[in-house]
Amino acid sequence: MTASPTAKILANAIDASELTQREIADRIGMRNPNVISMMKQGITRVPLNRIPALSETLEINAQTFLMTAIEEYHPGTHEVLVDVLGLPLSDTEMRLLGLLRTTEASGIVDAIGPLWRYLETLLEVASTNSKAD
Repeated sequence: MTASPTAKILANAIDASELTQREIADRIGMRNPNVISMMKQGITRVPLNRIPALSETLEINAQTFLMTAIEEYHPGTHEVLVDVLGLPLSDTEMRLLGLLRTTEASGIVDAIGPLWRYLETLLEVASTNSKAD
């Protein structure tokens, strides 16, 4: 088994999948299924631009997979992403972001103003309650 954390995520997902390496390669737009085997074993790096397709195909958390690969392959870049952007996002942050994006994409509701006011009020109440304890 490989020592590569990225390859381990990929290997676990492939092993849990019912897809063949040929099917995976086809779905992510790679011609040679042997490359899937090489990535799984850690012989070849997982191309960062293939992580979204691999994540969708193998039902992997894309953020975790991507951040693991960046940390392994580009530790300096990973450090900057963590410091500047506060990545990775927590599950709660991802859920909130997904909800906000879905709401905005629908075009039905302007969620920014009302949501912001509600969250500010909620945080003020939580802060007041924690100070009282």
